[in-house]
Amino acid sequence: MKWNWGTKLALAMAAFMIMIIIFAVLMMRENIQLVEKDYYPKGQAFQELIQKKTNTVPFEEEIKYTIGQGQLQIMFPVFFEPEQIKGTVHFYNRMEEFGDKTFELKPDANGFFKFPLPELHGRYIVKIDWTFNNQGYYTEKTIVIE
Repeated sequence: MKWNWGTKLALAMAAFMIMIIIFAVLMMRENIQLVEKDYYPKGQAFQELIQKKTNTVPFEEEIKYTIGQGQLQIMFPVFFEPEQIKGTVHFYNRMEEFGDKTFELKPDANGFFKFPLPELHGRYIVKIDWTFNNQGYYTEKTIVIE
């Protein structure tokens, strides 16, 4: 069977339209989640966060993270008394909205801060927001939990 140029053009256009429709249907089925539901109030408090990060710069390298035995252990510099540190640790997962976990900073008997990790897997940004002697501090560290 011999096709002329008009038939070939019509078939090419029909194939292109079908491809576009398939891509549109696939895009409509994609699950898109907002990373932050309350992004506007967080944007308003950004200057305070910048000040906390500035307070943390002199000793940010001295904050140690160790992962082992199904838990994350955070060790602050020696001059921070563990009993006077108040704040939160937020395990932020960029890939899933419901993958985040938040814990209260509470020292154990040895003065270490330990957090269970059994349900956490993947790449997380550990956001530590704490106060010591009425001074605010904030630091972030990317970790991989396997």
